[in-house]
Amino acid sequence: MAHIHDLAPSIPNYTSNRLTTPTPIRFPPTPVFSSMNKPSRFEGDVTDLEVTGTIPPDLDGIFFRVQPDHRFPPLFQDDIHFNGDGSVTAIRIHPGPRGGGGGRADFKQRYVRTDRFRHESLARRSLFGRYRNPWTDHESVKGVIRTASNTNVVFWRGVLLAMKEDGPPFAMDPATLETLGRYDFEGQIRSPTFTAHPKVDPESGEMVCFAYEAGGDGADGSVDVAVWTVDRDGRKVEECWYKAPFAGMIHDCGISENWVVLPLTPIKMNLERMKRGGNKFAWDPNEDQWYGLMPRKGARSEDIIWFRADNGFHGHVAGCYELPSGEVVLDLTVADGNVFFFFPPDDAITPPEGVAKRNKLSSPTVRWIFDPKAKKSTIRTAEAGDADVWVADERVKPSLTWPTNGEFSRIDDRYTTKPYRHFWQAVVDPSRPYDFAKCGPPTGGLFNCLGHYTWSKEHCHTTCSTENGANGTAGPGEGGKFGLEDVYFAGPTMTFQEPTFIPREGGAEGEGYLIALLNHLDELRNDVVIFDAQNLGKGPLAVIHLPLKLKLGLHGNWVDQRDIDAWQARRAESGDVGPVQVATEPLPWQKKMAERNGTDGTSGV
Repeated sequence: MAHIHDLAPSIPNYTSNRLTTPTPIRFPPTPVFSSMNKPSRFEGDVTDLEVTGTIPPDLDGIFFRVQPDHRFPPLFQDDIHFNGDGSVTAIRIHPGPRGGGGGRADFKQRYVRTDRFRHESLARRSLFGRYRNPWTDHESVKGVIRTASNTNVVFWRGVLLAMKEDGPPFAMDPATLETLGRYDFEGQIRSPTFTAHPKVDPESGEMVCFAYEAGGDGADGSVDVAVWTVDRDGRKVEECWYKAPFAGMIHDCGISENWVVLPLTPIKMNLERMKRGGNKFAWDPNEDQWYGLMPRKGARSEDIIWFRADNGFHGHVAGCYELPSGEVVLDLTVADGNVFFFFPPDDAITPPEGVAKRNKLSSPTVRWIFDPKAKKSTIRTAEAGDADVWVADERVKPSLTWPTNGEFSRIDDRYTTKPYRHFWQAVVDPSRPYDFAKCGPPTGGLFNCLGHYTWSKEHCHTTCSTENGANGTAGPGEGGKFGLEDVYFAGPTMTFQEPTFIPREGGAEGEGYLIALLNHLDELRNDVVIFDAQNLGKGPLAVIHLPLKLKLGLHGNWVDQRDIDAWQARRAESGDVGPVQVATEPLPWQKKMAERNGTDGTSGV
């Protein structure tokens, strides 16, 4: 008897890398759409999840995270993971009973209803082309905001903001995950792009946020960078615009009490390459890494200082604070090569060993110290044209390099802007066993460990000691000169996604829990694991078993249920703040397009 696959042979949907047959729905047979990254496309709720161990009874809140998850097969067969539609996970953890016992957990998953999502849902097929390249889109969506809101989810004044740095955020209801609409801070921020990594000052309650490629339509390779501050009452109180030396990626930022630091990564945009249908970015191994330092208060465009250092690829920021001298400390991971192997240099192609090569890169935690009083001069660059770029006269070198070989750095967010002791990372340890026969290539990177790091007294710049409230072994160097390391290995068939720190109420810095998704690469499913944040090596306190496979996510955050409840009351019709006001007007670039094309600027041509 013939097998069903013999009766219905597969017909390729792609010709010369381009989608030619949108039906039947069939995703490309590439690593981007295989294994743990096979599209999930799931929305729904599961209550009372199975738990091994005991959920700490004092946890009461929601762990939010977001994943790129293509809803339809992409227009181009070689599409990348970062181009998927934003899909948000909410793990609601309920506190344990008063008489003792652990808590319980529920699961909720929803797509962000972006403009992109709505247009493709109506068409029941993909309409947007290459990652951040509108010249490859279907003609019907020209002028539509194309962000997928798939990079981070941040709780701000009662709403959950789903963010991606190529467009404005979209607001969601944190309780239901219903998309409320595009959010422009009540009409105060109307730039075409917006960061996925704003920072909130725990003392003032201010949100410091920024955008790059902000001067035009968000896809024209502009060198314009904007920095804003929004106060705790939602009022924009600071705005300043700067010129970058080239159009590159500024993914994360650091803030201290008085300063903002923007790392500019040497992965460059090129408008002509995009118009030819090419990649948004290309790695430049000959370009420096740059750091822009600017004041948080009363800044002028000429107040920025760009510091230059040897080539490297920026990861995520751990801490940022000021020394008594007034100098600014920034700690972040910096890889020694191109992490985004799918954006090779212009004169090269993606090597077939791209993923494997990335897993061999070194990604230490690097400390930089910047002097706001450094002498600077103006220069001109080819990319910035006739704009003045203010650059420090002397190059900078790392103050120290701790070989943690990790990424997705997190700290106790109560210590944002301040000297801190503790940080956590997802860690790549190639010396540990990995079962390639069962798992195949480690999708998303070999993040097979979680690491807790405690700065030594010499390096934490505050009244701390590694003996009080910290566990682990001495880190690299003589006598563990950088600090202590506490590492948990997942096992030969598992990897981690980004960890998130949950503070214990009333606890000192670093006292609390660490929560993260665990990928079972051999079984293609996920768990949620909860650790004592300062005792990772002892293993998880609780494992929450998900009955399905999620995709590899990017970022997430924990929100205390009391904050959600309080803001729901304030956001009620009768509340003192009232319902969130979502954007109703097209963005400036859409209005200009409408004037040229005679459209409404939002619904395509």
